[in-house]
Amino acid sequence: FITMRLCSLIFLLFVLLQNAVAQINDSYLTRYNEVYTVDRVIEKDEKVFYLLDGQWMPGMISIIGGKENLLQEIRYNLQADQIEIRLNGKVYTLDHKYVDKFYISSGVNKYNFNQLNLGLFDLDKTNYVQVLSDGNDFDLFKYYRVIKSKLSFNPVLQTGPKKSKTTLEVFYGFSDMRTFKELPNSGRKRSKFLKKIPKFKKFIVDSDLDLSKEKDLINLFTIVNNKITTNENIK
Repeated sequence: FITMRLCSLIFLLFVLLQNAVAQINDSYLTRYNEVYTVDRVIEKDEKVFYLLDGQWMPGMISIIGGKENLLQEIRYNLQADQIEIRLNGKVYTLDHKYVDKFYISSGVNKYNFNQLNLGLFDLDKTNYVQVLSDGNDFDLFKYYRVIKSKLSFNPVLQTGPKKSKTTLEVFYGFSDMRTFKELPNSGRKRSKFLKKIPKFKKFIVDSDLDLSKEKDLINLFTIVNNKITTNENIK
């Protein structure tokens, strides 16, 4: 009897939780309906780059000046630098001017993104950047850029590619709470660049970090931000 009663309580709790999530989503959709653009249909032959291959995952979006909203289905379009969510079977895109940060969960991993003005191309344009390490002194970011190659086909000689090639490239940068700086692409150049900053120089010289690797970059910034106090923790 006790087991049956316990099962009934668990089932009731599950139903209540599902209803609560649905109410949050519905109220969010109504309250922030100006956030969404029209449903966007992607052509089957259009190549689009997504985080986690476009899988719908649970996550959170934070409305500027508002509250954080948990969602069951969210994904990040790397190519368009745009958040997409799915509610009641419909896909919506979110405007940058409304959402200042979000995260997407995948198993034990959480991908955190903040809105940031990189100041690299358009001083008035913000981008979403993945936060790899944050602290009192420096923040380390990862962001993406879609590169489309130029056509170089010669119709007379019949040489060169007939179609342009689209590739997704990964970049890293950091902020010292005042300015944003993009890191060089190679590990050697990154090491040389960061050695010019006194707080980084000691740890780079005393360790065997390979700064071409993301995990070592994160290690370095974590140490410099005093989350790890000795370089004995560097692997």
